[in-house]
Amino acid sequence: MPLSTFHVYSPAEFTAWIQSTAFTRHITFIQNHHTWVPGYTHFNNRPNHMYWLESMRRTHINERGWADIGQNITIFPDGKIAVCRSLDKTPAGIYGANTGGICIENLGNFDTGKDAMTQAQNDSIILTNALLCNKFSLSPNTTEVVYHHWYDRAGKRFTSEQINSGFVLRNELQKTCPGTAFFGGNTVTAAEAGFYPLIRTQIAVLQGAAPPAVNTIHKK
Repeated sequence: MPLSTFHVYSPAEFTAWIQSTAFTRHITFIQNHHTWVPGYTHFNNRPNHMYWLESMRRTHINERGWADIGQNITIFPDGKIAVCRSLDKTPAGIYGANTGGICIENLGNFDTGKDAMTQAQNDSIILTNALLCNKFSLSPNTTEVVYHHWYDRAGKRFTSEQINSGFVLRNELQKTCPGTAFFGGNTVTAAEAGFYPLIRTQIAVLQGAAPPAVNTIHKK
């Protein structure tokens, strides 16, 4: 397939784009990931969105053997939101569990003691998940907004008990992705307590207010 064309948006621009764009693929869930590498130090030393998108694409093609960059969306520490692989194309996010999914890669290492998420990225992560839920009639719950850590390396879902007890983490059965400190943790319990309520609040705001005014959509 032809390589994706990257588009980098402000939160307001991304909101306008997602609300005005029609998609054909049937979407059933959203995946949340962190890049681990590159992390905040890499981005802060070279705050060039296109550089890091192209760098990730090269890694995904040359080292992982994928046809293109794996993720549909990348969210940066400064809050910018990039559309990468088309939302109408299946991502390469969770091996064996990508059909119907949209893959969000959040640039940073959100394991405990590593990158401290900026407020700008925090807000864009919540906004993006809320916009996608709204667009594709999804709900922020444990089947429709998920973490990579919750699936084994064949794409089978671990039980909530295995995830919440730390069994998966202790035995290194899957990466920590999206990070052990991602909105309070990478367990199902943490998502229910610290992630989903924020997305629900943002969905309510979106449904109760007009889309933000945008003069031009910034594309790189």
